[in-house]
Amino acid sequence: MDFDINALPPCDVLILGAGLAGLCAAQAALAAVPGAAVTVVAPWPGPTGSSLANRNGRLGLHVPADDAAREAFCREATELGRPGRVRPDLVAVLAAEAAARCRELEALGVALRPGADGDLAGQPSCFSPDSRRAVIIEDLPAAYGALHGRVLSLGGRFSPGLTALSLLRDPDSSRVRGALLEDYAGRRFVAPARETIAAMGGTAGLWLYNQAGRGGSGWGHGLLAAAGAGMANTAFMQWLWMGTATRRFWPVWRLATGEAVLCDEAGRPTPLPGDVRAAAAGRAGHCPLGHGLPDAALDRFVLDQADALGIAAVTEGATRTQIVLAAQATNGGALIDATGATDVPGLFAVGECATGMHGANRLGGAMATACLVFGARAGRAAALRAKDAAEAAGDIRGLAASTPRACCRDMRQRGEIRRQVADALQRLGLPRGEADPAPLICRLETLDASASDAGAASLVAAALCFARGKASAPPVDSPAQAVTDASCVSS
Repeated sequence: MDFDINALPPCDVLILGAGLAGLCAAQAALAAVPGAAVTVVAPWPGPTGSSLANRNGRLGLHVPADDAAREAFCREATELGRPGRVRPDLVAVLAAEAAARCRELEALGVALRPGADGDLAGQPSCFSPDSRRAVIIEDLPAAYGALHGRVLSLGGRFSPGLTALSLLRDPDSSRVRGALLEDYAGRRFVAPARETIAAMGGTAGLWLYNQAGRGGSGWGHGLLAAAGAGMANTAFMQWLWMGTATRRFWPVWRLATGEAVLCDEAGRPTPLPGDVRAAAAGRAGHCPLGHGLPDAALDRFVLDQADALGIAAVTEGATRTQIVLAAQATNGGALIDATGATDVPGLFAVGECATGMHGANRLGGAMATACLVFGARAGRAAALRAKDAAEAAGDIRGLAASTPRACCRDMRQRGEIRRQVADALQRLGLPRGEADPAPLICRLETLDASASDAGAASLVAAALCFARGKASAPPVDSPAQAVTDASCVSS
């Protein structure tokens, strides 16, 4: 079925996503170039994404405040990132600028929970339970309101109710010229832009069981890969155990401490082997599964007792609970430089769309800090590049119309393929010890061949980013590599 393609007003900077990363990018772009035309589009109005609309209702930021804390952050973050791909220069930028960006939040009126001595930081974080470098934002709607209001006051423009279907790339120059969007009614729009920033979040929302924030499509990685961006770490998800009934986090380390007992399919107690119990000693120090860490032996053992969907049974006293390994967030995405730019001209990526500042794992709160730091850097760089650009984006309707599947909309097909993708990921994509990714890739490629709807094709492409990354990633139990002693604190 064919659709007319409408056009939004051309802009200097187009930002796809209105979570923490997207709003920080918009604010920085408008501050860097007053009067710049900056447009923020998102599927939903109001708070969205794993940052501002997560299930916990609060957000942690990792904020090293002095040289010693920054040095420790760099060392820990780099070591945790292995065996994924980590860029020490990006880690150093994150450490160096975190405190300044956090102070900017305070200046906007965002309330941060202080430490016991009144300092900015003071909370422990996952994978760094003995440090006190984290702060907590507890009123996320108020934080969204402050950031949204700041963007509006600087002259930014919001277009809610629009989902990005594809990034539009000039076949002659290979430059991204904007995006093809869809509204609730299925109408298509092109958004011409000199520079485009992808802040669409990660793939966690594609899983059958997930703890991703509301409002994201889940297919940002697919759009980036289709545009030619180099991708990395896409197999490394953050996984949390949660109760299937409550959908709340469940602390799996209770099995190692004896507070809970794992059961087999018949309901009989299944004691932990001695080596698993010993390896699990550090598991209480982090909520997500730790790729490459010894205590992941506990998660793998529980998965071995789980059913095909990753659901296991546990008892706590007289209470029997079903728990499942759920996808929470993405550690992978497009590889970026220190400005947030990808290797595709005209295209930046921030938040869960980007990687390199963390790899297989990340310190608790480091993603929110990356949204602040690299959101600001990408927004500023994109606005300055747009200001100096020699050519305007122009009318790109023809480019959109020539994009495969651009004008096809079949919501029944999209819903069915989303269901099949969720089932395939849950059954074949969990981090089981020796799971072969080939069946998952085959199943997704079959779905891709049958997808004529533009949204269905984008979500399958995002799932394939994960599956193909899994095929090339080190085994799930590969140990984290040692980090060098060289300083990586940025001046």
